[in-house]
Amino acid sequence: MEGNHCYNVATCDSAGLTPPAAEYDHSVGEAITGGYIYRGNRISGLFGDYIYGDFISGRIWRMIDAANGGRQTELLLDTGLSISTFAQDRDGEIYIVDYGAGRIYRLAAADGP
Repeated sequence: MEGNHCYNVATCDSAGLTPPAAEYDHSVGEAITGGYIYRGNRISGLFGDYIYGDFISGRIWRMIDAANGGRQTELLLDTGLSISTFAQDRDGEIYIVDYGAGRIYRLAAADGP
């Protein structure tokens, strides 16, 4: 499957599959990198939102109020990173791993630490 769509329509059988909670077309990004529900304290406006990104575009989105079944998405950042994975520390803060530069970044508010 490609999101909610069959990759090969001729042989597609979606029986028993759980569809994704969110998807986007290739004009927005090409390779979803799954993330975490934000449980940290540094960015109060994100608490309970699912944070995810795209390896190719470097964009990072949030699925608003994902912890309560929300499905509205919002673009947070257009980073230019090659986002290969996310990590979460014991305080619920989220980190972004950039495959291209081999660096790890902590998600932070624009006006915060």
